[in-house]
Amino acid sequence: MSVFVLSIRAIHVLLAAFWLGAAGLLALFIEPAVTEAGPAGGAVMQALMRRGMTRVLTWVGVFTVLSGLYLLWVRSGHFASAYMGAPHGILISTGGLFGLIALMLGVHLTRPAVTALAAVGARITASNAPPTPEDLSEMGRLRGRLRLSMRLVALSLVAAILCMAVGSHL
Repeated sequence: MSVFVLSIRAIHVLLAAFWLGAAGLLALFIEPAVTEAGPAGGAVMQALMRRGMTRVLTWVGVFTVLSGLYLLWVRSGHFASAYMGAPHGILISTGGLFGLIALMLGVHLTRPAVTALAAVGARITASNAPPTPEDLSEMGRLRGRLRLSMRLVALSLVAAILCMAVGSHL
């Protein structure tokens, strides 16, 4: 294996570890704490958005998936059917599919929910008034969507890593 491919593999593993760690931290600790904080949690969401959380996690996911696709292409001999149909090829590609699912969930469910939730929080903060019942209802709906999508992303990433960990040793 060339130094270039080893470098891409190292980058892929580090990005995947970061992505799963961030997803787990968000799903298990940050989102519940923000929800528990009620309307004040909006300020935390706004701070995370200002720091580029969704943008960074989106790009981490994109580069993780693209580097994984490249590694699969190299390892499989350009997606040769003999490799792709073997148990290790099936597990590695299934792991890649779970990674892609996590990316799509993040881009199409998690990111829009975080953005909308931060916007509601900003609107409430700017109004200098307590949140209206409509605001509270919208925040509850968005938090529910966010909670579900973050957990699905984290579970998809766990499945991806498990498939690849097992598949790489077959």
